[in-house]
Amino acid sequence: MKQTLHITLMALMTLALAACSTSKKITATEGTDLSATAAFAPDAYLATVRSNESGATHLTAKLRLRIEMGEQSVSSTGTLRMKKDDVIQLSVLDPILHVAEIGRMEFTRTHVLIIDRFNKQYIDVPYDEVDFLQRANVDFNTLQALFWNEVFLPGEDDPTTDAYTYLTPEGLAPKVTSAEVDLTYTDRLLQYRFHTQQPDGTLLRTDISSTRGNRSQFAFDYADFTRFKGKAFPASMTMSFTMGNQSASLHISLSSLRDNADWSARTYAPASYTQVDAEKILRALVQ
Repeated sequence: MKQTLHITLMALMTLALAACSTSKKITATEGTDLSATAAFAPDAYLATVRSNESGATHLTAKLRLRIEMGEQSVSSTGTLRMKKDDVIQLSVLDPILHVAEIGRMEFTRTHVLIIDRFNKQYIDVPYDEVDFLQRANVDFNTLQALFWNEVFLPGEDDPTTDAYTYLTPEGLAPKVTSAEVDLTYTDRLLQYRFHTQQPDGTLLRTDISSTRGNRSQFAFDYADFTRFKGKAFPASMTMSFTMGNQSASLHISLSSLRDNADWSARTYAPASYTQVDAEKILRALVQ
């Protein structure tokens, strides 16, 4: 079971990285009361969506995770640690005894580190030195926005309201009475769709899909919102994707959320571990 978890976890995160695209962090602004307007106002609504972004610098939580890939399904426990604008860490424990760490994923601004303690091997790569990451323009800001439940726009620090198209799920222009408003953006390769809920602008789901008809699609769903540092934060996150003929999902349930800075923000693979090629894992999986 440990080896199944290792293979699935490594493949899942490798494919997930290939499915994303670049973004820049958006700074939170104060929301606006939409009930005071007679018609849907994009400026006011985007401000409302962005006002939900957490003001916390750190987040730590216990987690339960379930990985599904094809007919395989593995569950375990672990921890999530994040420091804004610096690092995201996911630590996975032995799925039987839930004591010893068997895997760790660490995303910094410059590197992706995935450690497999069961097989004593690891991946440690800069985002811009792996071919499939470079083609997809994956960077830390993409992952940060996804894990912190934020909207983003590729290549922009502070995008203007008119960068997005505002639609209902049916593709119509929204009204202030519309239950769901989707913020969409399409570039040369990918379409981004942020599913938000009126009137508070809660982000419920982020979709990233290919515009080239190759059936590549990545989704990040949010649920079970709880209070954290005065804001609503999703205690359940589900990362799912389809790439070629492969599909997989990673479901994370969080508990004991804290704004805790008492942990090491960097992990180093032991010298006795073997470094493996992330691209080889991806190629073997999608063939």
